[in-house]
Amino acid sequence: MNWGAVIVAAGHGVRFGRPKQLIELAGQPMLAWSIETFAAMPEITELVIVTEPEFIERVEAVAHPLVRHARVRVVGGGAERQDSVRHGLVALGEDVAAILVHDGARPLVRSADVRAGMRPVRPGTATLLATPVVDTVKVVEPDGQVVRTLDRATLWAAQTPQFATARDLRRVHAEAVRRGLPPATDDATLCERAGLDVLVVAGSADNFKVTLPGDHARAEALLRERAPHLGGDEEILVVECYVAPRTVESVLSELEGRSARLDEIDRELPEAVVIRAYAPSAALRGFGARLHALAGEEALFTTHLSHVATRGVTPPSGH
Repeated sequence: MNWGAVIVAAGHGVRFGRPKQLIELAGQPMLAWSIETFAAMPEITELVIVTEPEFIERVEAVAHPLVRHARVRVVGGGAERQDSVRHGLVALGEDVAAILVHDGARPLVRSADVRAGMRPVRPGTATLLATPVVDTVKVVEPDGQVVRTLDRATLWAAQTPQFATARDLRRVHAEAVRRGLPPATDDATLCERAGLDVLVVAGSADNFKVTLPGDHARAEALLRERAPHLGGDEEILVVECYVAPRTVESVLSELEGRSARLDEIDRELPEAVVIRAYAPSAALRGFGARLHALAGEEALFTTHLSHVATRGVTPPSGH
C-alpha cells in the first residue's frame, strides 16, 4: 500500500533549552536525518513535515533537496502536538492508504524498524514502535511518597513512528475533536480510545528522543559511528505486487528497468497476479506512483527487508 508520513517538528524545545528542529547533528540539521530515512523508502509516496510557522521556509530548504521520489509539503503546527498531527493529516493527499507519524526529534530511526511497524497495519489495527522498560518503575505522590511498584514485565516505552490506515487515523483524530477529549501525547492513545486494536512492535533503543543536551551528544556519537558503514552497503527488498492479469507484462518491464530480479509469479489468486522480486531499495523509489500509472489505482505492493548487500549486487532469482 502507499504510505504517507507525517514528521512532527513543531515543538519549542523547552527542556532542551532551544528549538531542536534545525540544530546541527552529525553534519546536518537534526530533522534531516528522519527525512532522509523516509525519503529513501519506496513505500512512502508522500511526506508532510509540520513545524513552527516561522521555520517553514528553513525546513523547506532542508527537505526539498532530500526528497526526490515522493511529494513533500511543509506546514505550520498547532498549539498542541495533537493539533500539529491533525494539520499534517489534512495536508496529506487522499490517495495514501496508510499513515505513519514520527517525532522529528528521533533522528536515529531505522527503515527496517519502520517496515516492521508497517507490516501488521490493517483496518481496525494500529501499531507503534516501542521498547521494553528495563528500570523498576514507581508510582509516586507529589510529596515523594511511593504508592506502588509497577510490574515492568508488562511495561513498554512508546516510540515513533506510530502507524494506522489513513481512514482510521483521520477518524480517531476527528472523533477526539468532536468529543472534546483532552489532548493525547501520542496517536496510539487516540487509537486506543477509539477502540482500535493497537499492537506493539519491538523497536531499537537507539530510536530515542533528543530531549536534553546530553541526548544530542549521544545521538551525534551514534550517527557518526554509523556513517562509515553506510557508503558501501544497500538494502535489498522483497517486493510483492498485486496486479490485474492484463498488466503483468508492463509491471515486469518496470521492475526489470529498476534492476529487480524476478523470484516468482503466482497466478492462483482469483482476481490478481502476485509478482515477487528482489530489488535495491533505492531502485524502488517512486515505484508506487509508477505502479498505479501502469496497473491502476487498485494495484498494491508491499515490501520487506531481505538482506543488506554490497552496493550494486542483487541476489539471483530464487534467493
